[in-house]
Amino acid sequence: MSKTKKILLIIIASLLMILALLSILLNIYYNNKIHSLKIQDENVVFFGDSITAGYNVKEFFDQYKVVNSGVGGDITEDLINRIDIDLYDYNPSKVFILIGINDINHNKSDNEILNNIKIIIKGIKQNRKNANIYIESIYPVNRTIDPNYGMIQNQEVNNKRVQELNKKIKKLCNIENITYINVFDSLIDKDGNLKQAYTKEGIHLTDLGYHKVTEVIKKYLEN
Repeated sequence: MSKTKKILLIIIASLLMILALLSILLNIYYNNKIHSLKIQDENVVFFGDSITAGYNVKEFFDQYKVVNSGVGGDITEDLINRIDIDLYDYNPSKVFILIGINDINHNKSDNEILNNIKIIIKGIKQNRKNANIYIESIYPVNRTIDPNYGMIQNQEVNNKRVQELNKKIKKLCNIENITYINVFDSLIDKDGNLKQAYTKEGIHLTDLGYHKVTEVIKKYLEN
């Protein structure tokens, strides 16, 4: 091999090494940049069942980066099972959780519900340490509007049971040092039922109901 060819090969090899090094440095730079952006994310995730799923958070909170992760029919166990995809992946700065009414309908005990909520809280604390966690009270129901509605057939779905469970959820929030939001009291009528104007059939909310919920929780978004 001639001296000229050797020099050319050395130059080519050197250029390839430089390109490889640049590629590594660029990857490090962009990964750090993406990581930095994720830390600065201000995503707000609403995590829950059909009551959350029906909440048009993008309309009510259009000045924020909000995500609706509500799924109809979910119980606390379902939230645990999908928490990676529907919560952690959004790297939230704030999480609003509303869950429990379907657990009551499925005859879950208060202890089962509370233990699952505790698992959800601990998972967020471990996996998204910078996220603020807000647990909403379970909303009231109105059994007089549509007695034939499926969930109403379960006598356990009543406001006395909901209030008892809410007290325990509030106590859990105090122990876990997270924020409990009492939405229940803002949705009831003089008889202690979910106001008829706020609901479709006694459980799910109308637009007016969601307006009232927004009034209650918006201050927690502003802090």
